[in-house]
Amino acid sequence: MKKQTVKRILSVGLMAAMAVSLIAGCGKSGDDGKSGGGESQKFTWWITQTDGVGKYYEDYKDAAAVQYINQQYWNTEEGGIGTKENGTNIQFDYIVPIPGNEQENFNNMISLGEYPELIDLAISGESPKSMVENGILMDITEYVEKYMPNYLAYLDAHPELKPLVQVQEDDGSIHYYALYKLADSVREAWEGTLYRRDWVVEYAVPTEYVWDWESDYVKENGHPEVTPLDKAVKENNLNGWKKNDVTKFEADYGENPDEDYTDNVIFPSGTADPITISDWEWMFEAFDKAIADRGWTEDTNAYCTSISYMGNSTLGDLVSSFGGGTGLYYINEGKVSFDGTSENFATYVECMQNWYQKGWLDQSFHTRANDMFYMINQAGISQGKVGLWCNYHGNSIGTTIRTTCMDERDQQNAFCMPAALPINDMYGGEEQMYQEPDAMYQNSMIEGKTGITTKCEGKDLAALFTFLDWTYTTEGAEVLGKGLTKEQVESVELNPNIFKEYGLDATYAKSTDEEGKTVYTPSLSAQDPESPLIGATQAGRMTVGIALNGSTGEYYNNDGTPAIYKKAYELWGKYLNTGGTMDYTGLLNADESTEYNKMQTKVVEYMSQNLPGVIQGKMKWEDYKAGMDALDADSVSKYLQKYIDLVKAN
Repeated sequence: MKKQTVKRILSVGLMAAMAVSLIAGCGKSGDDGKSGGGESQKFTWWITQTDGVGKYYEDYKDAAAVQYINQQYWNTEEGGIGTKENGTNIQFDYIVPIPGNEQENFNNMISLGEYPELIDLAISGESPKSMVENGILMDITEYVEKYMPNYLAYLDAHPELKPLVQVQEDDGSIHYYALYKLADSVREAWEGTLYRRDWVVEYAVPTEYVWDWESDYVKENGHPEVTPLDKAVKENNLNGWKKNDVTKFEADYGENPDEDYTDNVIFPSGTADPITISDWEWMFEAFDKAIADRGWTEDTNAYCTSISYMGNSTLGDLVSSFGGGTGLYYINEGKVSFDGTSENFATYVECMQNWYQKGWLDQSFHTRANDMFYMINQAGISQGKVGLWCNYHGNSIGTTIRTTCMDERDQQNAFCMPAALPINDMYGGEEQMYQEPDAMYQNSMIEGKTGITTKCEGKDLAALFTFLDWTYTTEGAEVLGKGLTKEQVESVELNPNIFKEYGLDATYAKSTDEEGKTVYTPSLSAQDPESPLIGATQAGRMTVGIALNGSTGEYYNNDGTPAIYKKAYELWGKYLNTGGTMDYTGLLNADESTEYNKMQTKVVEYMSQNLPGVIQGKMKWEDYKAGMDALDADSVSKYLQKYIDLVKAN
């Protein structure tokens, strides 16, 4: 494929940065800065959710890793974990809103001024700087510089992250207004495209020709000279195509399909996995046959694929397959602009119009306003009535949906495989074709942020920030994100002790392989019925520290993940989100944020009211574009550009 220039954030030097000696600064708020003795300092933390609450413990502070943290003493002079003689103990309590009530609870907490010392800022509508200006958060610059050498070392090793977590004031001074949970790599995707591979095997007709990846033209250009196949045949130009040797598809499920499944499916792109828009459309023809064969042609829950009710997810995903973009605000080669009227977006709309007219696209997509874009029509999916969709991997991957399928054949044979976002090989012009998707729902290197509120003033901030800095070391990152080793479990008194209750020695074991790489071996696999127990042993809801996502090559997780899941992680993470703007919206100051949010609300409202009509053929694209242009959506791009320029400068 033609590659776009992508600056992948690597974590070279991660372990070196995390192993920096903790050389704490001087002084602490409220006393002489010396550790040891005295009563425990108490801090309360507002977090958005927990893991295993109600089943494994009643309060988040009873999570095993949190209990471990609450029993440590923090050496503010030398840094890290100390002893009772040279350290200060701090105790964390937690406030957790009722699920579904997070936003209301957060808003009430802030408006009434009844917030605790630390708060997760995941759903805050204000930037940390704005919250500092409003007297809610502390300017923590002094404490970061004195007590957080590991945090600063990690940022030095990853300078591209600095403008995302720092604020440079007009006088050039650098300030820290929140602490960010930083990832060492993009996290393995937990959702993505899935499709009915068994329907492809049974109903798809192998094409006469497929891409010839050994041909000189495809080697040089990444695709045949003319695509799709019907156009190449019509123009009598098969340069880059070859005769397809496969004339009938067959599958072998093996004893354990999640590990053993094989088939001989070859897509028009000459690959075993769908990689192009024409691959998808070839599948849609097969899905149509499967749906008709089951008598579901008039069933509104049965279709080939669907999209968000507003016609676009605004985060990119499929939109970015048509030359790049999001349909909203988009970064391209360091420049941010409004993308909702671009040629790329118009090409996406043209494709959706075609899919809608042919009946491939969910004819009721615009009515599913209550469904999130990755959870559209869960009933239809679980009943086996949809050909291609977006979902959690655990919900329907492999043979999972067999038990809920309506058709007896599907109950026996349903097999769902993952797919990467497709590359457009048939719509629009040269700028819209053969480009890798560049904007999608993908975890950022910034996985969360925590604010230290003004309620902390007068408390032992030296001990607090010494603990916070520890979370940016290997040891601290492991405790928060992976849980406790056997030695750590044995070093503290746990009550409740879920390790003892469930017969576990530890959450994971740590070893070194022949190449010197660190290997983490979990006590339970993610597919184990008791897998929620893993989260209950960790402290991942404390949104600070480094997330050890395992894609750096410096270490890996030996977790027994089935082959079908590994394939999903590989394909869903095939492309990087370089065009999204979400990392930058949190940097806007109060005035910028207000103006930006006002405009975005207008744009999304206009889009949701009119774009479905364009896709359905009820409104002309030109009229839609004129209405969107009248909003002058690009006028707020400058606010994001300011911070993007700061990133480029680093």
